[in-house]
Amino acid sequence: MTKRPAKSFNTDGPCDPSFHYMLPVIPRLKGVDELLLRRLYFILHAPRRSGKTTCLKFLADRINREGRWYALNCSLASLGNIRGRDEAVTGIVGQINLALESSPVEAIRDKAFAYDSLPAMKRPGTKVRKILNQLCRDLDRDLVVFFDGADLLSGQGLVSFLSQVRDGFLYRDGTVNRFPRSMALVGRRDIRDNPADHSPGDGLEEDCGFFDIAGASLTLADFSKDEIRILYGQHSEATGQVFDDSALERAWDWSEGQPWLVNA
Repeated sequence: MTKRPAKSFNTDGPCDPSFHYMLPVIPRLKGVDELLLRRLYFILHAPRRSGKTTCLKFLADRINREGRWYALNCSLASLGNIRGRDEAVTGIVGQINLALESSPVEAIRDKAFAYDSLPAMKRPGTKVRKILNQLCRDLDRDLVVFFDGADLLSGQGLVSFLSQVRDGFLYRDGTVNRFPRSMALVGRRDIRDNPADHSPGDGLEEDCGFFDIAGASLTLADFSKDEIRILYGQHSEATGQVFDDSALERAWDWSEGQPWLVNA
């Protein structure tokens, strides 16, 4: 049987990357639409291979397609080993620029690396806030930003990042001090419960930014029996491999809906 072109996918890493299946994302992200409408910032956490990155991609694509706002996915996962403030903040700005450059939206792509020469970008204490402020000023729609892998930041880099986001949120307005209408810090854990490994005096023992402005902490729901049936039905349609009722029941008994196990 000839494989069909991939449509979309339901986990961070399918066992067979040539087949991609999808369930509606929003039911797994209960409350996210309300947070976006209310211009709130939030945390999204879920275990590895539970579908976080896929959900973010789907949500960003939906936002950009609907045309009310712009959405940007930015991965910070590569910065996990950086603890120093200056290096971490510079790395975050670099990842924002890479996210702009790879955006499917031309108006966003045009802004990649456009702000590197601004005087404020020479000061690590303002880099993140300044690039997001200037970006929001230049776009003709509100911006939503998802920072994937944010829980991997640590030390003074995390402190500076959260503090700049907090300041941008608190002082945002509709003119000069524009800032993303909504933002999510995404990772495997809720960073409010355990901010990161840190050393005494690095500022993480105290409220250091995002925690007191986060409007909610969301997680991805596990799959229901019906959702497993839909996913396996998509697999059958694509490959010809059939799952009878007993196989579906066994998949449920073994996985209890945990996305990585369902996929495996």
